[in-house]
This record gives sequence, C-alpha cells and structure tokens, in this order.
Amino acid sequence: MCHHGLLVFPAQELGGADLTNFMSKFTTLRPRHGVEITLEGFPHVVIVSNIEENGEAIGHQPDQGIEWHSDGTGWQQDTLATCLYGVEIPKQGGDTLFANGYLSLNALPPALSKQVKSLSITYSRLYLYERLGYAKKLSTEELAQFSDVTKPLVVTHPVTQREALVFSIEECKCIDGMNESQSYEFLSQLLEFITAENQIYRHQWSVGDLLVWDNRCMMHTPTEYNYATQRRRLHRVIGLEPG
Repeated sequence: MCHHGLLVFPAQELGGADLTNFMSKFTTLRPRHGVEITLEGFPHVVIVSNIEENGEAIGHQPDQGIEWHSDGTGWQQDTLATCLYGVEIPKQGGDTLFANGYLSLNALPPALSKQVKSLSITYSRLYLYERLGYAKKLSTEELAQFSDVTKPLVVTHPVTQREALVFSIEECKCIDGMNESQSYEFLSQLLEFITAENQIYRHQWSVGDLLVWDNRCMMHTPTEYNYATQRRRLHRVIGLEPG
C-alpha cells in the first residue's frame, strides 16, 4: 500500500467487526469525529450515506460532496490509511476518483514543483464545518476541538521516503504568503495538473468492494449522483499514524 497508494478488494462480505479487525492489524483506529454517524456497536465504523429512514439520516454525507482532499489533513494527528466498503451503490454516479501524490508531484512543471516544496499550508476543520453548515450541529466544547494546523504541502512518506503532493482544498485556510482566495486559486492551479484524465484512477463501485488507501500519498474525491432518488451507503474506517 505504501508504494501503490491504493488497494482494491472486490466482492467482499464484511461487517463492522471485519472492518475493525482488518484495520486494527496495521493502524490505530480513529474514533467518531464531529457530526459523523457510526454503525451501531462499532464506534470506529462511520456510515457515509445520503439515506434517510423514518425521517432520520442513517449516515453522514454532504449533498455536494467534498472536493479533492486527503482524509485527516486538518487534524492534529496525521492519518495513515482509510478503508471504504460498498454496501449500497447508486446505478449512476457516486464514483470515487484517486490521485497518487508521488505522480502528482512529478506532473508539475519544474518551477512549480520547486515552489510547492517550499510551502506550508494551514488547515481549518472548523472552516470546513462552517462552510458545510455542520458547525451549528456541534456544541461549544466540540467546536473547541477544531484548532488550526499547519503542515507542509509536500510530505515525505515515512516508509518509502518518497515526496508526495497531498492536500485538501476545502480545508485550506491559507498558504504561506497568500490570502484565502489566492490560496484557493493556487491549489486549483495544482489540481489542473494533478487531475488530468491520464493521472487519476476512477473507481466505479460495486456492492462488496473494499478500498484501502494510504492517506500519506493519496488524494480522492467523489463524483456526483442523484442524491434525491439514488441511495448510496459506504462504511468507512480511518487509521491514525503512530504518535
């Protein structure tokens, strides 16, 4: 996983215990965070879904999806990996796109590559929650947990020692020497190189698919689907880096 970034295991039959046990073998599980809804009896298994039952959401997912990101960039403790398991899949859309941070850095023109290696980026989880309308659902104590964090735009993978370009555009508060709008424009410019069709992997989901990826070198984003008429349900577990 460290070298390839993403592993795909099709046609699995996995419950909450299976996902928990699998991820526990190589990482420390991250508990529920913010507005997330978890699978009953499994506090580390988050339900990613647009489905409502009896007027209540069974999971958590923004209607518009979240743009290109890496899980956990805005958290104080870095994440190691994410696994995502397909339970209900829409007939059209709802794919997940992946970009490899090693290849993304190599895709940049030399001058731009040199520039990004010198930059740090400040993330704000609270900024993201306010933009998505989630902040009003949290208590003052919960909101106080979301302090800003500054990280390098290009990271060195602790296992492979390779440099990777990894960021989350919607959690970005600012980049060194840039204001908010300039930072967004700069990251959007990077995405033009990173997300070229020959640079990304598109996963078209089937029920039972298990995807596992390394957040230290991978970015991803969902594609749209009809949120009003199509049902989508995935189960997610995120593992933390040691320390």
